[in-house]
Amino acid sequence: MSKKIKVLYLVTLSDWTGVQKVIYSIAYGLYNYYRNEFEIEVAAGSENGKMFEEFKKLGIKVHIIDSLQRKPSLMKDLRAYFQIKDIIRKGQYDVVHFNTSKVRVLGGRTAKKLHAKKVIYTVHGWWHIEQYRGLKKYFYIILERYASKYCDHLVLLCEKDKEKAKTFKIGKEEQHIIIHNAIIPQEKAGKGLLRKELKLSNDLRIVGNVARLDAQKNPLRFLKIAREISAIKNNVVFVWIGSSVVEEGYEKEINDYFNKNPQLKEKVFFIPFRKDAPILMADFDVFLLTSDSEGMPLVVIEALQQGVPVVSTDVGCVSEVIGKENTGDSVKQLTKLVLNALNSRKNVSYKADINYRKFINSYYDLYKKSSNLG
Repeated sequence: MSKKIKVLYLVTLSDWTGVQKVIYSIAYGLYNYYRNEFEIEVAAGSENGKMFEEFKKLGIKVHIIDSLQRKPSLMKDLRAYFQIKDIIRKGQYDVVHFNTSKVRVLGGRTAKKLHAKKVIYTVHGWWHIEQYRGLKKYFYIILERYASKYCDHLVLLCEKDKEKAKTFKIGKEEQHIIIHNAIIPQEKAGKGLLRKELKLSNDLRIVGNVARLDAQKNPLRFLKIAREISAIKNNVVFVWIGSSVVEEGYEKEINDYFNKNPQLKEKVFFIPFRKDAPILMADFDVFLLTSDSEGMPLVVIEALQQGVPVVSTDVGCVSEVIGKENTGDSVKQLTKLVLNALNSRKNVSYKADINYRKFINSYYDLYKKSSNLG
């Protein structure tokens, strides 16, 4: 039997949101289709830890980097650097695959110096740069340019993100590879769970989103659209799943908006993050993404897999999946698109099996080629 390819996934946090689900989807596919060819491990910060639970179910070894966190901290980041270095040194991996900018900056150079055959970085959108302006934005671009020197492949999620990499001058064109996100195929869920929990009658239409409550996801835009639609139609309610993860200070902005628009209190429901969110989404009549920046959010694919039409801001790779005609830039445009989707009552089709297998095979080919063991 030929030697297995050792792969280490690194990500900053160990919670169970988009990036972590992408890593899991890759590992799950390799584990199921090519189990005898790969040995997979994963490393992340200790906060939350839900991701670790999922990987352990597959029998995949996890490494907890207790100093690793999202917020900058000189002392903790220095400790995290040495922890990452120790994991890579002991593991002698063929492929080290970074999935957030912070771990790549901390560990990319180390991975190359410790002779990983290939270092890969998947860019899950450019929000970590686009959220800033002026010198701070330029500083993070410089960091990314520096880190790209110690990376063999930069995986972008779509053509739009590849063009941004060129604009920012991050990495060379020969480093850029496009692999579209996909999720593990699931059967369509039965409807009714969300309606039952919220005590919503069947004659009410539901517009929903699944996301954190923070500036990037822009829940205030969601509320503004809710206000516009509620003034026109009285049989529509709005559900935001993810209110348990709130950016500091953002909850006050939401409460202030409700106080100024008290009529929305009976129309809008905020519920905590749920592991069964894809099942709850089966009750959505429209999925409404209101983010300011994204890569390719898995919740969009989860909604499509449930047959739910998606309306979104024109961010990241979303338009390449749902079509430019289903995206808008203003509250007025998005309101019109949601109303059109509600009136058409059309389900959508998404080729989950085909897209997922293509996704797994793309990473399979990249790892085999990268490790020179293919």
